Amino acid sequence: MARVFFQTDNVTHEVEDGTPLIDFCDEVGVSLSFGCTEGTCGVCEVTVVEGRENVSRITEEEKDYLLPEDLEGGMRLGCQVKIRKGNVTLNWKKVKTK
Repeated sequence: MARVFFQTDNVTHEVEDGTPLIDFCDEVGVSLSFGCTEGTCGVCEVTVVEGRENVSRITEEEKDYLLPEDLEGGMRLGCQVKIRKGNVTLNWKKVKTK
């Protein structure tokens, strides 16, 4: 079991090992948005604040979209991230709505 803390919305959720982040964000009710869901638009940029070792490896889509220094700083594309065992803390910029 893994525990994800959505720092932006102050929400914690437990998931099974290997669960894609995109699969449970809506049900948990967090404000993380997804666009294309294929790693090409960047709408779902998140920062892994803690627990980088507890998420899946960086995908080729992320390497193509994000800058190397962003990846080194923990930035990921939420649609590409799978949660592994352990604790993970995520943060992102909320999308402003009118």
